[in-house]
Amino acid sequence: MNIINFIKKHALAMVAVVTVLSFSAFKVSGVDAQQKRMTVAVYFQGNPNNATQVADESLWNTTPNGQTCNFTNQKACMQLVEHTDLTGSNTLDPAKINLGSVSSGVGYIPTRIGGSSSTPFTPINRN
Repeated sequence: MNIINFIKKHALAMVAVVTVLSFSAFKVSGVDAQQKRMTVAVYFQGNPNNATQVADESLWNTTPNGQTCNFTNQKACMQLVEHTDLTGSNTLDPAKINLGSVSSGVGYIPTRIGGSSSTPFTPINRN
């Protein structure tokens, strides 16, 4: 009888303890420890007729370039990357995504030639 009275008296506190322990278990197991990934757009700030500039990761940053990036593969425009692929100054990190360039006949578009990132290469070029 004492156990039943104890449970009735402290039921809310026991539920609170179980809830806290449940959420703590997720944090300890690493579920919350993984860094949340966020896709961001980086824009090309150079001359798309210059192969060296298209391949220069420092010319790709999060500042919009004023161009209409429409998937027409003629000139470099933007690409989608994870926020972890950027440097502290919001430019593309060459250690994570290393770029090259290829001629489209009208200009140059970026290609990925290396880097440690597992982010799929997603360029969105323009005409």
